[in-house]
Amino acid sequence: MKTDIDTKKIGFIGAGKTGFCLGKYFSKIDSDDYEVCGYFSRDPESAREAAAFAGGRAFETAEELAGECDLLLLTVPDGQIEGVWQQLRAGLKPSRPLLVGHCSGCLDSRVFHGEAGSAYAFGSLHPLFALHDKETAYNGLYRAYFSIEGDKAFLDFASALLTELGNPYSEIKAENKILYHAASVMVSNLVNALAYEGMKLFDECGFDRGFSEYAWRLLFIENAGNAANLSPVRALTGPVERADLETVEKHLNALSGDTREIYRLLSLKLTEVAQIKNPERDYGELRKILCK
Repeated sequence: MKTDIDTKKIGFIGAGKTGFCLGKYFSKIDSDDYEVCGYFSRDPESAREAAAFAGGRAFETAEELAGECDLLLLTVPDGQIEGVWQQLRAGLKPSRPLLVGHCSGCLDSRVFHGEAGSAYAFGSLHPLFALHDKETAYNGLYRAYFSIEGDKAFLDFASALLTELGNPYSEIKAENKILYHAASVMVSNLVNALAYEGMKLFDECGFDRGFSEYAWRLLFIENAGNAANLSPVRALTGPVERADLETVEKHLNALSGDTREIYRLLSLKLTEVAQIKNPERDYGELRKILCK
């Protein structure tokens, strides 16, 4: 497959948060090398909104959009990617090579069931970034790291695009995508569960709702910032890091059910982190307590 694509037109099937944000971000490239040619969606109004927001036009059919693209990104929910592509492919008669990708963190390019030597090249392009809304989240994408995966032609295009945008990126093997996505969830979504559990415990202390909902935020933000800027090891503080057996035992006695188990398992994991930070300190007794 040729990789010397001239027009470098990018189209989106799906006009949700990912399509909105990536389209707007790509359209901000300060050169004539790339162009957002438009959107197709099962909801024509959402395609029109996305095109008005990010550029290009709303297409009446997915086949028409694909016929004008060099890179076609399926920004639909993960569970729909395979079906949308199979339905689209049945009606396509490409006159030139077409790059086809998705932006899922979990799935890889094998979802397309691509055939070597076909008229297509497949891949995935995923930003390590929380796209929390359609209208403003794109503003932070300039800071995002991306992972890319797939056929060489797709990787060449994605690499050139991200280099133009100034985003750091790294290639990932298809078989590692699920592990990569689990890691992403671990440092993002699951943190929300911990914050929620802590907020409920503040509530149980008898504070009013305003205090319970807001008092902890500075502690949370400062610690998260230290973990991100210094490393989880260097940022670690607290009773586990100090090997404070008495305090940890009191915590365990005060907690129950799932909350106690969350505390126990995460504290046990923290002993590994603490041992790296303080190799001279003995965490053996603390581990025994946390293994009960």
